[in-house]
Amino acid sequence: MLNTNYLAFSNDALHSIPWLSLLIFLPLIGALLTALWPERGDARTNKWGAFALSLAPLGIAILLATQFQGTRVDNGLQQVYEFPERLNWVSVLGVQYFLGLDGISLPLVLLCTIMTPVCILASFNLQFRPRYFLALLLLMETAMLGVFLSLNFFLFFIFWEVSLIPGYYLISVWGRENRRYASFKFFVYTMAGSVGMLLGFEFLYLATSQAGRGTFDIVELTRLAQGLPVQINATAGNFRGDLQTIVYTYFSSLRFTELLGGASAFGMMSGIFWAVFVALAVKLAVWPFHTWLPDAYSEAPTAGSMLISSVLTKMGAYAMLRLMLPLFPAQMQRYASILGFLAFASIIIGAWVAYNQRDADVKRLISYLSINHMGYVMLAIAAAGAAGLANVDSRATAINGAVMQMVAHGLSTGALFFLAGILAERTGSYRLPDFGGLRTLIPVFAGAMGVAMFANLGLPGMAGFVGEFFIFRGTWTTLPLLTIFAMLGLVISALALLLMYQRIFSGPVNERWRGIPDLTLREWGVVLPLLALLIVWGIYPLPLMRIANSTAIALVQFFSHT
Repeated sequence: MLNTNYLAFSNDALHSIPWLSLLIFLPLIGALLTALWPERGDARTNKWGAFALSLAPLGIAILLATQFQGTRVDNGLQQVYEFPERLNWVSVLGVQYFLGLDGISLPLVLLCTIMTPVCILASFNLQFRPRYFLALLLLMETAMLGVFLSLNFFLFFIFWEVSLIPGYYLISVWGRENRRYASFKFFVYTMAGSVGMLLGFEFLYLATSQAGRGTFDIVELTRLAQGLPVQINATAGNFRGDLQTIVYTYFSSLRFTELLGGASAFGMMSGIFWAVFVALAVKLAVWPFHTWLPDAYSEAPTAGSMLISSVLTKMGAYAMLRLMLPLFPAQMQRYASILGFLAFASIIIGAWVAYNQRDADVKRLISYLSINHMGYVMLAIAAAGAAGLANVDSRATAINGAVMQMVAHGLSTGALFFLAGILAERTGSYRLPDFGGLRTLIPVFAGAMGVAMFANLGLPGMAGFVGEFFIFRGTWTTLPLLTIFAMLGLVISALALLLMYQRIFSGPVNERWRGIPDLTLREWGVVLPLLALLIVWGIYPLPLMRIANSTAIALVQFFSHT
């Protein structure tokens, strides 16, 4: 067993229960039970059973949130994780089953466990193989929670790749007309991007093996990136030396540096940095790696669009905060302007293309707005890693804004995709020119869509406003010009959403839709929690921000010690 004294984990009675394992694997058990439900059994009972099973992880997540003490840094400059679980798995490779929770993972765990039961409830009208559909939603929840909680890269990567499987089948089996093309594109893009990340961490493992002991442990790699010691075993001494130098020494022993014309330590580490970045940028759908997203979102079934857009893409941003900021501080500082430009391009291009969808497909419009919103998250991450006059507070503020933006976007986009799905279910169309005047026919639906739309825009009093405010406040110090120009995206995206709302609800009534029903009780059960949380966290964001801030401060302190 590795020495873990420097992790300074808590040891009270609550921590003796493997909460994180329960959180991850309860949805998997639910998926198996749902899929194995007898073919001739009552489908409605199966749906309610899947919904009930999905509430268990939510209950655990809420419990952990109430007991969360806030991330801190110990005397060894090491971030402290809560509710840790560590078991030897493949000892010969240094692979451990290692889980932990901090202030960046917890908000996304809450988002994931909120959205899954909501998506299951949204799928109750599904008639084609509902048990397999619901099982895939639960499997996706397991994979996403595994990504958010894993602290060993080997385990992290397994969950990262498993998340592709349910996403692919949700789109290819239950999607719209172009589902096969969209699912294939989704799978190939994300799988191809992951190859670079896998190779990058394999090089880190081989380099640390040569230095003393190979490790996939994200905590240990973070310590090495800070130049802090890592113990080899109980009897041997420590090995240390910053991670960049360790990587350079390894590549020099293979004569790679000679083949590359005498590349520096920074240059060799930069190659790994870009390999990892591309994989994460594809998942986050940062321009120009975004082209899979509009097809996947628009062709997926309603619940699939909701879960993929609200949680799955956030895995990319989460991994940037978990892996890139602490492991590649020098590269983040050097290349922050490039990352910021890619974020700016995502913001403007996403908003502009969404604006040009105003006479086309409502789901594609929402999809391109997601690219716009994730651009703000990318901008915040770039600012957090940028060199310059920024202090710890401004960088932490940018990270806080990124976390809040991810949560707010997940809730508001989930609501928008659900309401778009209801509209198509009522009318058989997603095309904006087919609508008009629906406000007089379904006023409650129009009100719910209006709240979701304004939340997506970042209206004051909504959670999205808090996220955007903190992002711009944090990025202003390090990337002021990009921040100014990025604000144009707010105007363009607002025009796109307002014109979408006008096309659907204003103007003369389309007589084809007279008599369509307003929101049902079940539909209210889906959309009301999302809208309520957007308002509550918009008015009183302190609990969520306090959770994120403790880890944000710990993250940016890495730059002070490298």
